[in-house]
Amino acid sequence: MRKLFVLLCCSISILFLISACESKEDTSVEIGEEFLKEFYNVEDSNVDLEEMNEEQLIDHQNKFSTYFTEKEFKDLADKRFFLIPQEVASKKDNTISLENIKFEKNEQDQSESESYDYNHSFTLVFTDSEGNEADKVKIKGEMTILDTEDGLKIDRYYDGETLRDILYR
Repeated sequence: MRKLFVLLCCSISILFLISACESKEDTSVEIGEEFLKEFYNVEDSNVDLEEMNEEQLIDHQNKFSTYFTEKEFKDLADKRFFLIPQEVASKKDNTISLENIKFEKNEQDQSESESYDYNHSFTLVFTDSEGNEADKVKIKGEMTILDTEDGLKIDRYYDGETLRDILYR
């Protein structure tokens, strides 16, 4: 009877562990989607970054700091990465929206159990001031989400073709 009880407890513990892992994986995808929506949706194409002062530019970039590890945020902010969608929307005089967000989990090394690697893809829809679709662009990229002591954070972000490339092609 005692062995049966121990076996039952072990089985229940394993089920809880598995469900906790799946829950973090689901949450990591939710965080990734939330970031993409916040970052790429631009509803006002009239904001001119050249007219913004340094403090306003920093404030705009800092909106995204909660999604990232400190190191990755600094690396991207130093490249002015977080300003790109607003810059493109302003130069094209279009709003930008997202559709068809997809995440595909990469196989990962067993020792990296606290991180989740994804390939992601989505479609950006550019709309002119009259509400007509001006362009559609499919973007593919990669994202690693790390389980930190501050919760799940994006530790690596990469888009294969950035919006800046799209603007100047």
